[in-house]
Amino acid sequence: MKRHSGFLGFSILWSGQLLSAVGTRMTNFALGIWVWDRTGSATDMAMLMFSAFAATIVFSPLAGSLIDRLHRRVTIMLSDIGSAVVTAALLVLYLTSSVNIGELYAVNVLTGMFLAFQLPAYQATIAQMIERGNYVRANGMMGLVISVPDVFAPLLAAAVLAATSIKTVLIIDAASYLIAIAVVFLVDIPPTPERVEEDKPGFLRDAVAGFSYIRKRPSLLSLLTIMFVVSFLAAFGWVLLAPLVLASTGNSSGRLGVVVAAGAIGGALGGIALTVLPQTKDKMLRMLIGMLVLALPGRILLGMAHSVPLWSVSLFIGWAAIPFIDGYNQSIWQEKVDPAMRGRVFAVGQMVENLAIPVALGLSGPLADDVFEPAMRPGGALRGLFSHLVGTGPGSGIAVMYVLSGALGALAAVFGFILPRVRRVESLLPDAIEEAGPAAGPAPSVLPESAASFD
Repeated sequence: MKRHSGFLGFSILWSGQLLSAVGTRMTNFALGIWVWDRTGSATDMAMLMFSAFAATIVFSPLAGSLIDRLHRRVTIMLSDIGSAVVTAALLVLYLTSSVNIGELYAVNVLTGMFLAFQLPAYQATIAQMIERGNYVRANGMMGLVISVPDVFAPLLAAAVLAATSIKTVLIIDAASYLIAIAVVFLVDIPPTPERVEEDKPGFLRDAVAGFSYIRKRPSLLSLLTIMFVVSFLAAFGWVLLAPLVLASTGNSSGRLGVVVAAGAIGGALGGIALTVLPQTKDKMLRMLIGMLVLALPGRILLGMAHSVPLWSVSLFIGWAAIPFIDGYNQSIWQEKVDPAMRGRVFAVGQMVENLAIPVALGLSGPLADDVFEPAMRPGGALRGLFSHLVGTGPGSGIAVMYVLSGALGALAAVFGFILPRVRRVESLLPDAIEEAGPAAGPAPSVLPESAASFD
């Protein structure tokens, strides 16, 4: 059987991943409804989300080590096979009517563990399968794997739940994983780059090698710090969206649905735009502009808005900027990181960015309930300062949080513009030299970062 390679091969691989992501989002939506119906506890729903992210964070360094030790095909399949087995086990629990909240925590931990392999493995595979000039385009397509399911999966899951039950949703999810696994055999994935003998420490030391690699390169460390801020802002904004809209509209779930749909469509269109834009030699510039768009119309305007149309426009613009930030950021890392280190380095990046999510989950609720909402009530400490921007009604404290978080995001972008180690990362760090394959190409002649005394 002929296996497809290059960008066509990646596109086939991507299609299976997109289908799998739709199935996963359908399951997440259905499980959220099931948990709420059984417990009525927002804490349970938040902690289930936290357990999955925590598992991904903990297992990312170990996943990175395995990604650099095993064939890329194996590590991609490991994520899908593991997730399929977990979904099948969950289906068995529902078929036997023995599901409890504790088992769902265990399912989420296992799912998060297998997902730790997914993004770093795909980022490393992109850098091997396709030409360097197509990295941004491929990363834009991977962004669609995140945004497109958010548009369609809830509608599909709701229709399936109305006609049948959560068991059918789980069957669809498991089937989507099997298709994604089968697709892996249709493409030619280059072997994992050989590692020199000195780069083969014990497994645990190998797992933390990505940290050392980034620490020795200030530009990559600064870029990772900025992406932590972006991830925090994105998670912070997502957690606060429902409370803001519901508090301001008398708990109208329909209006919330409109706003969320607008954001998901913006993210999908942003990913599509990224795949068709001409190449640029200054990816960092476009990434920083994307950060400003996320911060200003995507966060500050959201806090100042008082209607569904304005919230929708703001979220649409903000989410449309995220694929540009992620796509250009990932492309820079793919171009600059040693091929033999990509799995470990990308896994560290995933861990740090994911770490921002539980931090946002842990801070957003208490800050909204105990600090900002009381501060915007009559006599509150912030009422006189912000009332002319966000109003004084229910949800105005959360609106202040959006304004301040947008200001923080804009400040991070400004630091990126003025710090040479960030703004000039593409010239300070030499391109990685590929050993072989379609991604190979001559590296530009630039000084290594350590030689740049002005950094």
